[in-house]
Amino acid sequence: MNFKSFVSLCVLASSTLLGACTTNPVTGRSEMGFVSTEKEISMGEENYAPMQQAQGGTYKVDQELISYVQGVGNKLAAQSDRKLPYEFVIINDSVPNAWALPGGKIAINRGLLLELNSEAELAAVLGHEVVHAAARHSAKKMETGMAMSIGLVVLGVSQRDKDYGRAMVAGGALGAALLGQKYSRDAESEADKYGIKYMVKAGYDPYAAVKLQETFVRLSEGKNPSWLEGMFASHPPSKDRVEANKILAKQYFKPGLKTGKNTYQQKIARLKKSKQAYDDYNKAGAALQKKQYKEATNLVNKAIKIEDRESLFYALKGDIFEVQKQYTKAIPHYDQAIYLNPDLFYYYLRRGTSYKALNKKEKAKKDLSKSMKLLPTKQAQQALKELN
Repeated sequence: MNFKSFVSLCVLASSTLLGACTTNPVTGRSEMGFVSTEKEISMGEENYAPMQQAQGGTYKVDQELISYVQGVGNKLAAQSDRKLPYEFVIINDSVPNAWALPGGKIAINRGLLLELNSEAELAAVLGHEVVHAAARHSAKKMETGMAMSIGLVVLGVSQRDKDYGRAMVAGGALGAALLGQKYSRDAESEADKYGIKYMVKAGYDPYAAVKLQETFVRLSEGKNPSWLEGMFASHPPSKDRVEANKILAKQYFKPGLKTGKNTYQQKIARLKKSKQAYDDYNKAGAALQKKQYKEATNLVNKAIKIEDRESLFYALKGDIFEVQKQYTKAIPHYDQAIYLNPDLFYYYLRRGTSYKALNKKEKAKKDLSKSMKLLPTKQAQQALKELN
């Protein structure tokens, strides 16, 4: 096939893909779309675990809080106009963020939970993400990416490698692309509107959604880097959204709706108490980057003293020894991290490379293979190749 024929085929494929028509299950409007529900569910399931792995894994310290968040999420999912296999997890990351993949796979970061004031505000966040999944907003992002990929093939392999190589290491090109794109203004408006509708049907005060957006606008004006790289990267707030939400809240409000501030504060009490530990952990990581090993050790020890059930802290302590090539001292800390959280690729990767440095080949192979199953990385792949 010559280049002209190839381009013609790409244009034809693009037209075919973008020409499919469907009815939006939430808004009822007719719209273009070519990804089936089965495909949405499949893509969400394929990318959900890798995206969790790539962002630090799931939060495991407080099982009561995990169950609570899932319970609130399930209440919102039950009100959805579209039945999907919804799931809700807490990502163990201090950056305030929440996201939805196609098929109803939803996550909220530990860092965002600390910024919310009530159960109704949590319902506003999760309801918003439920709408992104139910109204096919996440799938539309995927569709856009698929359509763009046709052009990328024409542009050449080198451009494709540049754009997608890093994403694959981060946990899947599709998932990384979805989280990196902003939702359209219309999609955000729809998620606000129907999210408020869902939270009211679930028994929550809709004015919590207004307070939440007011908080987001205030934080966005403060130019906090953690917010700019997290929630606001894909969910840009605005005063227009605040005013629109006020109208919706007034429309949907009725007596007896729940705010749940006291309950929420009780549920996040342990998380609030351990906030300083995660702050110290983040500072320790920065100190390690600067090779300030003593400072990093002191900070991570402070973190462990506050919250001794957090696997991330022990893994960082292992890293401090590992980068100094003190592998024998590093391994027990990775052991403890794995004991507390046996589901994160990073701990097996780092313990595996430590075993490799000590020439303990069988243990190294076992750990590196385990890390590859959880999240394939070039580092583990290369290390295994060198061991064979």
